[in-house]
Amino acid sequence: MRSRIGLFSRPRISHKSRISFGHVEADECGGMNALLRAAPNTTVAFGALGCAVSIRDLADRPPHPVPDGDALDLGGRRVRFVATPHVPHNWEAQVLYEETTRTLLCGDLFTQAGRSRAIDDDVVTPALDAQASLASAAPGPAVPAVLRWLAELQPETLATMHGASFVGDGASALDSFATGWEARFGARGALSTLR
Repeated sequence: MRSRIGLFSRPRISHKSRISFGHVEADECGGMNALLRAAPNTTVAFGALGCAVSIRDLADRPPHPVPDGDALDLGGRRVRFVATPHVPHNWEAQVLYEETTRTLLCGDLFTQAGRSRAIDDDVVTPALDAQASLASAAPGPAVPAVLRWLAELQPETLATMHGASFVGDGASALDSFATGWEARFGARGALSTLR
């Protein structure tokens, strides 16, 4: 398959660039080193904690640690790195916020199961249903607290990794997700659904 596509067989990206992702799991960064081989001037940009605990060991070349809250200028776009430890899971978790378009790259936040449209007006209910089934997030009050904190960014687009994205009042969607989370999972969080 790779030889048919040719993407990873020889370098194709010659300009200096950065790649990033939400946390260290195969579905987020499993192709990291293949991308680094295909793009010799590319560096992994990730939160300092993630670089310290995982990326330095996994990446074929040294990553660029980005302090929490700092932004990288991508030439007309600014991507802010926002640490969200254990939210939805993993110690090094982060989301990326593109300030120009007000797009929150949510990673595994708002994960939805099954088929969905590319953009939907309700990402909260399917995300709560998926969490009830998967129980993948950290228990306790961390998730709703982080969701409310992210709402303060006033995003206009919630770009999810698994499921439909949302365009509109992202702050309200994040607040609704936090409220729904507390109503369905309580203070103990996701793991209480397994008992």
